[in-house]
Amino acid sequence: MQITFDPHSAQDCATIALLLGTTAPAQPDRAPAQPDTAPAQTAEPDTAPAQTAQPDTAPAQTAQPDRAPAQPDTAPAQPDAGETDCHGMVHDDTIHSTPASKNADGSWRAKRGQKEAYEAAIAAATCNDAPAAPAPQGMPTSQPASAAPATPPAPIDYKTMAERFMAKMADPDGLPAEYEAIYAALSIGYDDLETNQASIARLWNYMDSVDEGNDHDQSVRHAMSA
Repeated sequence: MQITFDPHSAQDCATIALLLGTTAPAQPDRAPAQPDTAPAQTAEPDTAPAQTAQPDTAPAQTAQPDRAPAQPDTAPAQPDAGETDCHGMVHDDTIHSTPASKNADGSWRAKRGQKEAYEAAIAAATCNDAPAAPAPQGMPTSQPASAAPATPPAPIDYKTMAERFMAKMADPDGLPAEYEAIYAALSIGYDDLETNQASIARLWNYMDSVDEGNDHDQSVRHAMSA
């Protein structure tokens, strides 16, 4: 709405003043009341969060053994002193296996690598056990002297035997048969001749018999029974 009035007219000014006094919004006498106190602060916890309870003691340690495992109380059994085998021989560590054990026939088991000495010891023990010839009636019986312990024969060196055998093969009259026939008769193998003491000894004994003037068959029997 547009009001036109004369500012020089007292009546128009009074009218305008009246209108303004009735239409203008009333002004507040004072500012709005402020709150008496600041907003309440959020209460802080009195104490820090409770800590997880620690165990009073460290975990128990695994118990350690008080001592080392017990050792066997005894060594392998040894034969009784004076115990003999079926040949009447006492155990001898040089030719018999250790710990002592016996074969099915009751003889001591041979030591590895001592077969020749073992067989020689058995032959000596068996020979000593042979019964003596009865004395003639009326003649006093003499007591035999105690036999000396049998000494096993020394092993024959393969090189020495081979040199002797090759010399006889080169001699037209050195051997009574071909070497292949000799090997077959003495059950000698080609593969292990260098290390087989039984085969080496048979060839040696065969040549000994030939040197004594025996023929092939006699020499074979001598070598196989020696």
